[in-house]
Amino acid sequence: MKTVALFVAGVVVAPAAAVIVYLHGVWVGPFLDLRAISEFCPAKPVASTPTSTDLVPAYVNPVVFLCVAAGVACTALAVRSTRRTGRISPAP
Repeated sequence: MKTVALFVAGVVVAPAAAVIVYLHGVWVGPFLDLRAISEFCPAKPVASTPTSTDLVPAYVNPVVFLCVAAGVACTALAVRSTRRTGRISPAP
């Protein structure tokens, strides 16, 4: 039963960590920068190469995906552990 509790804690902590990391990325990134739209998309000649601006730092997406994957894995392991402990329990 201790193993199931550990996996259930992972189910709660992993998505919470993903949300915290993403909110941190939004906070430090240019997403909340309140400038005029013309500063983000200046008029350029047609021959110029397009530019893009990331809304969150580069490390945020891999960490968020890793946390989501850990949450899914913990969910699967918690269900598996619960079913196993249910089969092993002695009959009354």
